[in-house]
Amino acid sequence: MAVLKLHLQVVLLSVLLSGCAFERTIRYQLEAPEASVILHATGYAVVASQPGEHYEDKLLLAMAASRQQAYRRLAEQLYGQKLHASSGTEQSVLTEDNVKSQVQGVIKGAELVEESLQGKLYVTRLRLDTANLLTMPVADIKPVSSRAKWWF
Repeated sequence: MAVLKLHLQVVLLSVLLSGCAFERTIRYQLEAPEASVILHATGYAVVASQPGEHYEDKLLLAMAASRQQAYRRLAEQLYGQKLHASSGTEQSVLTEDNVKSQVQGVIKGAELVEESLQGKLYVTRLRLDTANLLTMPVADIKPVSSRAKWWF
């Protein structure tokens, strides 16, 4: 009986330890798509509604706001949009309805197509060729090592 228990423990231990033996590292290589997708985004800002005393101040803020909106729309197309929605009811009557959206991402290589003043609006148009995303340089963060290590 003791021999059977010992054999069972050895078999169980070998099965548990050999479970990690078949683990492999798979390396993937990014390849450019056959047909590139070109994304377009447009941002708008009303010049008169910007804070500021002078027209030039309002124009500069409208330029920044329209550019920011255009980049946000590019990020929405590239990464998607995170939505959080909540509703409240009381006695089967909708009392509140909230929707919050969030976009997060890094846009590199966007091309400024047009920045212009059209009537009372400042308009910014951006273009992003997704085929260029794979050839963009990536900044590597490497740890800085000191010459004199005090912990050795």
